[in-house]
Amino acid sequence: MLRCVLIGVVFGILAETCARSLSLWIYRRAHYPLVNVLVIFGLVMGGIAAVVPQIGVLPALLLGLAAGLLYEVINLAVLDWWYFPGERLAFIHGHAAIVVVLALLWAVVPVAIAAVHAAVF
Repeated sequence: MLRCVLIGVVFGILAETCARSLSLWIYRRAHYPLVNVLVIFGLVMGGIAAVVPQIGVLPALLLGLAAGLLYEVINLAVLDWWYFPGERLAFIHGHAAIVVVLALLWAVVPVAIAAVHAAVF
């Protein structure tokens, strides 16, 4: 599991670096990206990735989708850790559309982590 968590952290660093350079979303506090990378990408998505060999790809996709959707909705409704400038994410406009697209992207993260893990180890 530790390897999957570390791969997830690398994915998170890459995602946050791209998002920052393209101004896709902006964090309200400097430490929030670190929490996102370590907890969500590393522990949550890496944890799901670690069990892909036991549960299979489809359940991992669904778990990643559910976790990502929950995380995005909780941010909008309660946390308010980050925002999307102009309610836009590249060509996607409006919070609902952004949340759906990001949830679909989150679904792929644990499967991608598991694929990297399988290829490297």
